[in-house]
Amino acid sequence: MKFQLDPRILVLSYIAVIALTAGIIVLLFQLDGVVNVSLYNYGLQFDYEWATRYWTFLRLALGLLGTIIVVSVFSTIVYVLLSRTAVPEIKSKRTREEPEKSPIKPRLESRSEENKTKKTEEEEDIEITALPIVCNKCGKVFTQPLCMFDFKSGKPRVVNMCPYCNAILAVSGNSKSK
Repeated sequence: MKFQLDPRILVLSYIAVIALTAGIIVLLFQLDGVVNVSLYNYGLQFDYEWATRYWTFLRLALGLLGTIIVVSVFSTIVYVLLSRTAVPEIKSKRTREEPEKSPIKPRLESRSEENKTKKTEEEEDIEITALPIVCNKCGKVFTQPLCMFDFKSGKPRVVNMCPYCNAILAVSGNSKSK
């Protein structure tokens, strides 16, 4: 079973990161106000030696925090857009495709309509990774054909067969017996 993170939790965490980063930016501007306004009232002497280092560190901090905000916003937008346009995986609860019409009628199943619609939790969690195959003879849908040897011709060959009616579906390749 795959673990998937709820998109709402991810978006809320990004919003929290953006809010905290914006709060840090506001606090940095308040600190800048203390240095550039309040400390001059207490006798701070301007000197390029300390001012250049202060300006460099302040701009680096603001640049890094701005980068965090931009990356968070961009990744949130991309994640939301990709999660909405992602192709859903094929699940076992998927509806069956209509089989091709054949001259032979498919067997009627003895299950009632109630039993057909009820599915257990185990069936809903099963993922089908193979494409469905429809038998032309009986009309049943399955994902794994039987692989058997056909000895009708001179050389044995491997054929795919329907697991329900044993009709030959396709030849999968020639093989020689030893």
